[in-house]
Amino acid sequence: MKVIEIQSSLGSISASLYDNTKADTVLIIASATGVKQKYYSKFAIYAQNNGVTVITFDYIGIGSSLNKPIKTIKTNAADWGGNDIESILQYVINNYPKSRKVILGHSIGGQLIGLAKSSNTLDKIILVAAQSGYWKYWKGMGKVKMWLNWYVLFPFLITTFGYLNAKKLSGMENLPKNVADQWRNWGKHSNYIFSDPSINETHYHAITANITAFSIADDAFAPKEAVQWITAQYKNAKSKSYHLRPSDYQTSKIGHFGVFRNKFKTTIWKTILNEIK
Repeated sequence: MKVIEIQSSLGSISASLYDNTKADTVLIIASATGVKQKYYSKFAIYAQNNGVTVITFDYIGIGSSLNKPIKTIKTNAADWGGNDIESILQYVINNYPKSRKVILGHSIGGQLIGLAKSSNTLDKIILVAAQSGYWKYWKGMGKVKMWLNWYVLFPFLITTFGYLNAKKLSGMENLPKNVADQWRNWGKHSNYIFSDPSINETHYHAITANITAFSIADDAFAPKEAVQWITAQYKNAKSKSYHLRPSDYQTSKIGHFGVFRNKFKTTIWKTILNEIK
């Protein structure tokens, strides 16, 4: 693994390159909200060892791409797609011009792909628990919690700290103010990202790459209906879906983050690798 710095118009993006010199496919992994790229390193090594070059990265304001006080970070959630994912795509286009380009978007990583101008050059998209955050997709106490997050808890924490102090709350990385504020506003609307008047241009309609979307039966953060909604926004792409159930893998839990745990190396990882290749 080699650490690389990719320059963008909004700042430096820290990335990790898992290069396989014999590979004809480059996989970009776009992380979930507040999740460092390191979380995906075991899967990245697995894919590298199975004939794929992999690039992981931290969004600006997260992990190794946080190089100044978080209160001074001005970028928002849409910038993570339009700037950060776009910059990684440009790196791949320039450095691996003959390779297939595949992106795996986990959670918000899968939501933001269509904000990147060069997303129409992708050859394949993998969505893992990528969903709308609209609170009405949840049921029971889950719906109550999501409403409280967007309308009460997030505004309180953002106002109090000047950013979303998420580490103590959930174990996620802290989120810059504009990221958290935009994200919560999306979650208040049924049209989610597309309700945002500050986003002048999207590219979901231009994507024609095949999409494989994974939902997870015991995922408290991504109900199946919310996953189906975001997948449907890639209107001109041909998509297929997998719904992962813990019982199918002789386990009691997968959850929102479990797919990338090493215990699924011989099962779920193989399925994802087949979709990548």
